[in-house]
Amino acid sequence: MHRLQDLVRLHRMGTGAREVARLLEMSPNTERQYRQALRDAGLLDGEPEDLPDVAVLRLAIEDALPAKAMPQHVSSVERWAERITKMLEGGATPTAIYDRLRLEHDEFSGSLSAVKRLCTRLTKAAEVDPNTVAIPVETGPGEVAQVDFGSVGKLWDPKSGKSRKAYVFVMVLGFSRHMFVRIVFDQKVDTWLRFMLRPSPSSAVFRP
Repeated sequence: MHRLQDLVRLHRMGTGAREVARLLEMSPNTERQYRQALRDAGLLDGEPEDLPDVAVLRLAIEDALPAKAMPQHVSSVERWAERITKMLEGGATPTAIYDRLRLEHDEFSGSLSAVKRLCTRLTKAAEVDPNTVAIPVETGPGEVAQVDFGSVGKLWDPKSGKSRKAYVFVMVLGFSRHMFVRIVFDQKVDTWLRFMLRPSPSSAVFRP
């Protein structure tokens, strides 16, 4: 027998409200709301053996107690969605995106998990088209190198004797995929040209 039918049967038998809640494992508030709704619909009157259909009981409850709308939760990083989308399209990982937003924007207060959830949602929503398909490019030795800068926050500059905004210069060779990395304090063309033409022996080189 359905719990709503049990509730009606027990009340028709004269069982007390607290005992009904205990027997049906309902909270007193829920039992009271159901009882009031069914009483207003005239469904608590009658013989204990002649019970209304479950559908009728449910309809009475739904009419008296409409379902509450679920609260709409707005992601703490929703305002950064456009910027995150651009970084995703550029190949950045959720962790890299989180670090960049945290370091470049003092007002950013999102969590790494929130960034990961938004990245997952944006990735699923993106349509696959020729512009989003990665195609490997084969190059000969010394033909192609990819360069970029990324913010790493403020670091101590021994030349100026103070903390300055620093960047990581990254160069990846197209043929070998070797990665050359150097910390710098500007993003001038002269800087990356100097590293491309004459890499420092002390700079880090990563191999795949």
